[in-house]
Amino acid sequence: MGPWEALALLLLVASALAVVRLQNAVHAALALIANFLVVAGVYVALEARFVAMVQVIVYAGAIVVLFLFVIMLLSAASANVGPDLLPRLPWVAALGALGLAGLLIFVALQFSPPAAPGSLGGGLPQALGPLLYDPEKWLFALLAVGFLLLVATVAAVVLVEPERILTATTHPAHPKRVGPPDLPQGEKDGKAVVK
Repeated sequence: MGPWEALALLLLVASALAVVRLQNAVHAALALIANFLVVAGVYVALEARFVAMVQVIVYAGAIVVLFLFVIMLLSAASANVGPDLLPRLPWVAALGALGLAGLLIFVALQFSPPAAPGSLGGGLPQALGPLLYDPEKWLFALLAVGFLLLVATVAAVVLVEPERILTATTHPAHPKRVGPPDLPQGEKDGKAVVK
Protein backbone atom coordinates (compact mmCIF):
# COMPACT_ATOMS: atom_id res chain seq x y z
CA MET A 1 0.00 0.00 0.00
CA GLY A 2 1.46 3.30 -1.10
CA PRO A 3 1.34 6.61 0.75
CA TRP A 4 -1.65 7.87 -1.26
CA GLU A 5 -3.69 4.74 -0.50
CA ALA A 6 -2.85 4.96 3.22
CA LEU A 7 -3.79 8.66 3.33
CA ALA A 8 -7.05 8.05 1.47
CA LEU A 9 -7.94 5.17 3.81
CA LEU A 10 -7.16 7.28 6.88
CA LEU A 11 -9.23 10.22 5.60
CA LEU A 12 -12.14 7.98 4.62
CA VAL A 13 -12.28 6.27 8.02
CA ALA A 14 -11.81 9.55 9.95
CA SER A 15 -14.53 11.40 8.04
CA ALA A 16 -16.92 8.43 8.26
CA LEU A 17 -16.41 8.23 12.03
CA ALA A 18 -16.99 11.98 12.28
CA VAL A 19 -20.32 11.59 10.43
CA VAL A 20 -21.67 9.09 12.96
CA ARG A 21 -20.04 10.50 16.10
CA LEU A 22 -20.60 14.26 15.88
CA GLN A 23 -23.50 15.50 18.00
CA ASN A 24 -24.30 18.50 15.78
CA ALA A 25 -26.17 17.46 12.63
CA VAL A 26 -24.69 20.29 10.54
CA HIS A 27 -21.15 19.29 11.49
CA ALA A 28 -21.97 15.68 10.62
CA ALA A 29 -23.21 16.80 7.19
CA LEU A 30 -19.98 18.74 6.63
CA ALA A 31 -17.99 15.63 7.55
CA LEU A 32 -20.09 13.76 5.00
CA ILE A 33 -19.03 16.29 2.35
CA ALA A 34 -15.39 15.64 3.27
CA ASN A 35 -15.99 11.90 2.94
CA PHE A 36 -17.55 12.33 -0.51
CA LEU A 37 -14.65 14.49 -1.66
CA VAL A 38 -12.11 11.88 -0.57
CA VAL A 39 -14.10 9.23 -2.46
CA ALA A 40 -13.98 11.49 -5.53
CA GLY A 41 -10.21 11.71 -5.11
CA VAL A 42 -10.03 7.91 -5.06
CA TYR A 43 -12.00 7.84 -8.32
CA VAL A 44 -9.57 10.32 -9.88
CA ALA A 45 -6.65 8.12 -8.79
CA LEU A 46 -8.39 5.17 -10.48
CA GLU A 47 -8.70 7.30 -13.66
CA ALA A 48 -12.51 7.29 -13.47
CA ARG A 49 -12.83 11.03 -13.99
CA PHE A 50 -16.48 11.01 -14.99
CA VAL A 51 -17.48 9.09 -11.86
CA ALA A 52 -15.40 11.51 -9.76
CA MET A 53 -17.18 14.47 -11.35
CA VAL A 54 -20.59 12.87 -10.72
CA GLN A 55 -19.53 12.16 -7.12
CA VAL A 56 -18.72 15.82 -6.52
CA ILE A 57 -21.72 17.30 -8.35
CA VAL A 58 -24.44 14.87 -7.27
CA TYR A 59 -23.36 13.65 -3.84
CA ALA A 60 -21.09 16.32 -2.37
CA GLY A 61 -23.25 18.98 -4.00
CA ALA A 62 -26.93 18.20 -4.43
CA ILE A 63 -27.46 15.37 -1.94
CA VAL A 64 -25.71 17.08 0.97
CA VAL A 65 -27.52 20.35 0.20
CA LEU A 66 -30.76 18.35 0.42
CA PHE A 67 -29.62 16.87 3.74
CA LEU A 68 -28.80 20.33 5.08
CA PHE A 69 -32.17 21.64 3.89
CA VAL A 70 -33.97 18.84 5.75
CA ILE A 71 -31.82 19.44 8.85
CA MET A 72 -32.69 23.15 8.86
CA LEU A 73 -36.35 22.46 8.04
CA LEU A 74 -36.71 20.11 10.99
CA SER A 75 -34.63 22.35 13.26
CA ALA A 76 -32.33 19.42 13.90
CA ALA A 77 -29.25 21.63 13.98
CA SER A 78 -30.11 22.78 17.50
CA ALA A 79 -31.96 19.65 18.60
CA ASN A 80 -30.63 17.50 21.39
CA VAL A 81 -29.84 14.14 19.83
CA GLY A 82 -29.78 12.44 23.19
CA PRO A 83 -27.04 10.72 25.12
CA ASP A 84 -24.29 8.86 23.32
CA LEU A 85 -24.99 5.18 23.89
CA LEU A 86 -21.67 3.93 22.53
CA PRO A 87 -19.78 4.25 25.88
CA ARG A 88 -22.52 2.18 27.53
CA LEU A 89 -22.31 -0.59 24.95
CA PRO A 90 -18.57 -1.16 24.42
CA TRP A 91 -18.89 -4.90 23.80
CA VAL A 92 -21.63 -4.48 21.22
CA ALA A 93 -19.62 -1.78 19.47
CA ALA A 94 -16.48 -3.93 19.54
CA LEU A 95 -18.34 -6.94 18.14
CA GLY A 96 -19.86 -4.80 15.40
CA ALA A 97 -16.47 -3.36 14.49
CA LEU A 98 -14.87 -6.82 14.42
CA GLY A 99 -17.68 -8.18 12.30
CA LEU A 100 -17.39 -5.31 9.83
CA ALA A 101 -13.61 -5.67 9.69
CA GLY A 102 -13.93 -9.40 9.06
CA LEU A 103 -16.46 -8.81 6.31
CA LEU A 104 -14.24 -6.21 4.64
CA ILE A 105 -11.19 -8.49 4.83
CA PHE A 106 -13.20 -11.37 3.36
CA VAL A 107 -14.45 -9.21 0.48
CA ALA A 108 -10.96 -7.83 -0.15
CA LEU A 109 -9.49 -11.33 -0.29
CA GLN A 110 -12.20 -12.53 -2.68
CA PHE A 111 -11.78 -9.54 -5.01
CA SER A 112 -10.07 -10.18 -8.31
CA PRO A 113 -9.33 -7.27 -10.65
CA PRO A 114 -10.87 -7.42 -14.11
CA ALA A 115 -8.80 -9.03 -16.83
CA ALA A 116 -8.95 -5.92 -19.03
CA PRO A 117 -9.07 -2.79 -16.83
CA GLY A 118 -8.88 -0.57 -19.91
CA SER A 119 -12.38 -1.69 -20.93
CA LEU A 120 -13.96 0.92 -18.64
CA GLY A 121 -12.81 3.66 -20.99
CA GLY A 122 -11.66 6.05 -18.26
CA GLY A 123 -15.04 5.96 -16.56
CA LEU A 124 -16.91 7.59 -19.44
CA PRO A 125 -20.68 7.14 -19.51
CA GLN A 126 -20.58 5.21 -22.79
CA ALA A 127 -18.50 2.50 -21.10
CA LEU A 128 -20.11 2.60 -17.64
CA GLY A 129 -23.76 2.64 -18.72
CA PRO A 130 -24.02 -0.92 -20.03
CA LEU A 131 -22.05 -2.26 -17.05
CA LEU A 132 -23.96 -0.30 -14.41
CA TYR A 133 -27.47 -1.07 -15.63
CA ASP A 134 -26.93 -4.69 -16.59
CA PRO A 135 -29.71 -6.60 -14.77
CA GLU A 136 -27.42 -9.56 -14.15
CA LYS A 137 -24.70 -7.50 -12.43
CA TRP A 138 -25.38 -4.16 -10.72
CA LEU A 139 -28.98 -3.06 -11.36
CA PHE A 140 -30.39 -4.75 -8.27
CA ALA A 141 -27.55 -3.40 -6.15
CA LEU A 142 -28.42 0.12 -7.32
CA LEU A 143 -32.09 -0.46 -6.48
CA ALA A 144 -31.12 -1.80 -3.05
CA VAL A 145 -28.99 1.28 -2.35
CA GLY A 146 -31.87 3.55 -3.40
CA PHE A 147 -34.24 1.72 -1.06
CA LEU A 148 -31.68 1.93 1.75
CA LEU A 149 -31.37 5.71 1.26
CA LEU A 150 -35.17 6.04 1.36
CA VAL A 151 -35.38 4.06 4.61
CA ALA A 152 -32.54 6.13 6.11
CA THR A 153 -34.30 9.38 5.21
CA VAL A 154 -37.59 8.26 6.76
CA ALA A 155 -35.77 7.01 9.87
CA ALA A 156 -33.96 10.33 10.24
CA VAL A 157 -37.23 12.24 10.12
CA VAL A 158 -38.83 9.89 12.66
CA LEU A 159 -35.86 10.14 15.03
CA VAL A 160 -35.62 13.93 14.87
CA GLU A 161 -39.30 14.86 15.20
CA PRO A 162 -41.25 12.02 16.86
CA GLU A 163 -43.69 14.44 18.58
CA ARG A 164 -44.63 16.11 15.30
CA ILE A 165 -45.26 12.72 13.65
CA LEU A 166 -47.37 11.52 16.60
CA THR A 167 -49.37 14.75 16.47
CA ALA A 168 -49.98 14.30 12.75
CA THR A 169 -51.20 10.72 13.23
CA THR A 170 -53.61 11.77 16.00
CA HIS A 171 -55.20 14.50 13.88
CA PRO A 172 -59.06 14.33 13.83
CA ALA A 173 -59.00 13.58 10.09
CA HIS A 174 -56.72 10.59 10.65
CA PRO A 175 -58.71 7.31 10.53
CA LYS A 176 -57.07 5.85 13.66
CA ARG A 177 -58.30 8.66 15.89
CA VAL A 178 -60.02 7.38 19.05
CA GLY A 179 -61.43 9.56 21.82
CA PRO A 180 -62.64 13.14 22.13
CA PRO A 181 -60.94 15.86 20.09
CA ASP A 182 -58.31 18.00 21.79
CA LEU A 183 -59.33 21.45 22.90
CA PRO A 184 -57.48 24.51 21.62
CA GLN A 185 -54.49 25.64 23.66
CA GLY A 186 -56.31 28.18 25.84
CA GLU A 187 -59.54 26.21 26.39
CA LYS A 188 -58.04 23.26 28.28
CA ASP A 189 -58.55 24.96 31.63
CA GLY A 190 -62.10 26.16 30.76
CA LYS A 191 -61.07 29.64 29.62
CA ALA A 192 -61.32 30.82 26.04
CA VAL A 193 -58.39 32.62 24.53
CA VAL A 194 -59.15 36.18 23.44
CA LYS A 195 -56.84 37.60 20.82
